[in-house]
Amino acid sequence: MMYRGARGLSHHVLQAKMWSNSSSLQTLRGFAFNIYEEEPRQEATYKGTSKELAEAIFQQHADGAVLSAGNPFKAACTSLASEYKELGAITNVALEGRLFELMDKTGDGEIVKEEFINGVENLLNPTTPRFKNLRMRLDSGRVGPIPSEFKSVKKVAIIGSGVAGLQTARALGKIGKECVIFEKDDNVGGVWRSNYDSFGLQVPKELYEFPEYPWPGHVQNGHFPTGPETQAYIESYAKHFDLHKHIRFNTGVHQIQSTPDSGWKLRFGPKDGPKEIEEFDFVVVATGMYGWPPHIPNVRGQEQFKGEIHHSCTFTDASVCKDKNIVVVGGGKSAIDNAVSGAKHGKSSTLVYRSAHWPVPRHLCNLVPFKWGTYSRFGHFMLRPYHDCSNVAWYLHSMLTPVKWVWWRIVELMFKTQFGLPKEMMPTRPIDIDVFTGGQILNYEFRDMLKSGQVKAKKGSLEKITPEGVVLQDGTEIKADMIVFGTGFTKNYDLLDRLLQNKLNLEKDGLYLYRNVLPPRLPNIAFVGSEISTFNNILTHGLQAEWLARVLDGKIELPSSGTMLHAVEFEQAWKRSWMPSTSARASIFQLHMMKYHDSLVKDMGESHRRKGWNILAEAFVPYNAQDYSPIFKR
Repeated sequence: MMYRGARGLSHHVLQAKMWSNSSSLQTLRGFAFNIYEEEPRQEATYKGTSKELAEAIFQQHADGAVLSAGNPFKAACTSLASEYKELGAITNVALEGRLFELMDKTGDGEIVKEEFINGVENLLNPTTPRFKNLRMRLDSGRVGPIPSEFKSVKKVAIIGSGVAGLQTARALGKIGKECVIFEKDDNVGGVWRSNYDSFGLQVPKELYEFPEYPWPGHVQNGHFPTGPETQAYIESYAKHFDLHKHIRFNTGVHQIQSTPDSGWKLRFGPKDGPKEIEEFDFVVVATGMYGWPPHIPNVRGQEQFKGEIHHSCTFTDASVCKDKNIVVVGGGKSAIDNAVSGAKHGKSSTLVYRSAHWPVPRHLCNLVPFKWGTYSRFGHFMLRPYHDCSNVAWYLHSMLTPVKWVWWRIVELMFKTQFGLPKEMMPTRPIDIDVFTGGQILNYEFRDMLKSGQVKAKKGSLEKITPEGVVLQDGTEIKADMIVFGTGFTKNYDLLDRLLQNKLNLEKDGLYLYRNVLPPRLPNIAFVGSEISTFNNILTHGLQAEWLARVLDGKIELPSSGTMLHAVEFEQAWKRSWMPSTSARASIFQLHMMKYHDSLVKDMGESHRRKGWNILAEAFVPYNAQDYSPIFKR
C-alpha cells in the first residue's frame, strides 16, 4: 500500500532520484504527489503592487489565515526589519508589542492578512497619531550597517578633553579629519582638572607619559607627580599641538541621535543655556573610565544625618575636616587617600571597607622600583595566560603553573611584610587575581598612620546611618561628623537612545567592544579611553587613538561584524573564566596591558616587540611610552 506524503516514497521512488531529471520527475509523479504543487496555498492577492512584500512576509510566518502573537509575530518582525531598513528597530521587544497591539484591530490576539498589510503600510507612511509615534521611536533606533571603509568620514565629534580626547584629536588631525571636541568644563584635563585632596599619580612619571610628548627634562624618572603637576603637563600637551582650536569649552553633549545615512546628530550646549544641533560623520566617546555620576550608595537614615556627606571626587578641600570625626567608606586607593587626609586635618578618621585589596609598594623590598616586576614581558608571563596564546605558550604556562604559584606567594609575603598588614586587612583573593579588581600602588603613609592610631580601619558593611554617625552590620557604631564615600563612579550611556543602547550589548559586567574601541553592531561610533583600564592609561589611550586613526584612514581593514562579535565573545569568555566579577570587568586589563597593546600594534602593521634586537631588554626591562613613540611620529 502506498501512503501519501513524504512517507509514501517507497524504496523504488528513492532510487528514481538517481535517474535523469526528466525521468525522475515523471517517476515521482507516477508514485506520489508533489507536495509543493498540491499542498493548499493562499493565493497572492497583491502581486505586482507595493503590498506584495508585506503579503509575502505574512504568508511566510502565518499559521493558515492568521498570524499569532509570540514567536510567529516575532519572526515576522525580524523579516520586516530585514526587508525595510527604516523598520530595523522593530525587533525591539517593546516596540514589537506596540505594533502587534496596533495591528490587532479586533483584540483577539490574532492578526489576519489585511490587518498585517495595512499595519505595515501605516508604519511606512504613518497618518494616525499612534503610528506616527511608533515610527518616531523606530527612527530613533535606526542605524545603517557596519561600514567596510570610512572614506565618507570627514567630520568627527569627540566628547571629552581628557588625555583620551586630546590624543584622539591629535591622531585624527594628522590624517586630515575635521575634529570638534566638546568639553563641559572650562579647561582640558578631565579627572586631573579637579579631584580629591592630595590626589596624584600612583605611578612614576615615565609610566604616565604622552608617547610623542615627554615630561619636561627637570622632572626626573622615579618622581610621582602630584595632581596639579599632571594637570599642568596635560595643558602643556594641548598647547604644544594647538588642540584648543578644536575645543568648545563649557559645552556639554546632551544627546546623540542617529541619522538615516549612519551619521550622528549631536544636541549640545551649556547645562542651563540654549541647545544647538549639529551633524557629524563619526563620534568618539572619550569621557574616561571615571565619568559621571559618582556612585553614592543609598543607605537607610542618610537623610537624617546631621553632618556632611561627600563623594571622594568632591572632597577637594580637606580643611573642612577640622575638628570633625571622619568616616570614609570604600576599599580602593581614593578611599585610603581620603582617610589619610581626614586624619591629617580632622579629629579622627576611620576607614570602613567591605573587602581588603593587596597594596603594591613603590619599591619592592624597599630597593627595586615596582615597575621591574610588573611592566616587563617576564612579569606578564607570570600572570594567567592571555586569551590569544599559542598552543605552545599554553603548554608552557601549564607546565610552569606550580612555579608561578610559588612566585606569587613569595610576592604576597613580601608585600605583607612591607606593609605590616594585620590579619583583618589581609586580602582573601590571591594577589595575581586581586590586582584585576583595580590595583593600588601606595606609599607607607597609611601604614604608618594605622600603626600609630591616627587612622582606624574597620572591616564591614554599612547597615544604616544615624543622626550622629554610622552603624555597621555587626552592630558597631562609629561617631561621624562627615562621611566620605570613596565608592567609584556609575557608567551611564543615556546620551544614546535606549534602542541604540540595546545595540551596544551592555552586560552586567560592562561593555564589551572590539579591541575595546568599536561596538560591532553600532556603526560610526568609537570609545577611546572610556572602556579600558590598564596600569598605563595615558599610553593605552594614545595607542587606541592611533589605531582608530588608521582604521578611519583605511590603513587597517576591519573584519566583518560577525567576526568582530566572535572576537568579543571569545575575550568575554576568557575574562569570565577567572577574573573577579565587577561592573567594569569588560574594561579591565591592568597588567595584561602588554598583550592588549601588542594586539593594537600588530593591527597597525608595526612590530610589537619594541626593544629591538636586545633579547634581555625585551624580556626583563619595563616597557614605557617612549618605546612606542616612533609609531606616533609616522
